[in-house]
Amino acid sequence: MTLLLDSNAFLTPALTYYAFDICSSYWSWIADAATAGNVKSISPVKRELRKKDDQIKNWIDMHGSEIFLPDNTAVKNTMAQVASWATSNGYTASATTEFLSKADSYLVAYAMLGGHQIITLETSAPAAKSKIKIPDAAIAHGISTMTPFQMLRLHGVTF
Repeated sequence: MTLLLDSNAFLTPALTYYAFDICSSYWSWIADAATAGNVKSISPVKRELRKKDDQIKNWIDMHGSEIFLPDNTAVKNTMAQVASWATSNGYTASATTEFLSKADSYLVAYAMLGGHQIITLETSAPAAKSKIKIPDAAIAHGISTMTPFQMLRLHGVTF
């Protein structure tokens, strides 16, 4: 089972506790784990991350070919299931629109398609109908999630 990284598994570490200049080991591990096939992400996440000209974009330019899965036309069927779920579970129209327009919904669809787990810093909030959280969408589709810290522990990574 491959672990699929959410945008925040890149952004938050890069901007805080695993900044490139203080914990390059995190980034090396991600690149190595991606080469081994244990960790990946998806093209919609890559597109989100490359919007700014910053260290993350530069790192992706150097290592992205190993990390990001290409767009997959087979994901259309699972995206339809995710969209149907999002529009029929009492979320606000703006929450549904935002979720379906971002990489979050595609992460869930790719995880469904490939039997993957999702790595995210988002936490479940099923009662909040103004924002669809990845863990809630994942749970509804039989997908498990974990944090980047849990991912590192699972793989016995220490820095």
